Amino acid sequence: MTSEHDHRSVQDNFLQTLVRDKTTVNVFLVNGIRLSGQLAAFDQFAVLLESGPAVQLVFKHAISTVLPVDGRGQAREPTGIPVSGDKPNHVRGRAR
Repeated sequence: MTSEHDHRSVQDNFLQTLVRDKTTVNVFLVNGIRLSGQLAAFDQFAVLLESGPAVQLVFKHAISTVLPVDGRGQAREPTGIPVSGDKPNHVRGRAR
């Protein structure tokens, strides 16, 4: 038997938690702009970001990263798959 929760994506679960908990987030766009606020709602294509009295509609294709400001995201189980921050930095030649 499957439940509705089984069909939800990681993205939907993450965003729903941020909306439910009224978590303040930084939304980084692919062009480097940072937006801050609380997620009010989302759908398949866009998120609503509230910041004070303003509400912005941000299309998901323009979003690079959503980062909770308090640093608390959903806990992730260890997978053994390295995350970008888990890889050792390789020494690169430097011009002197």
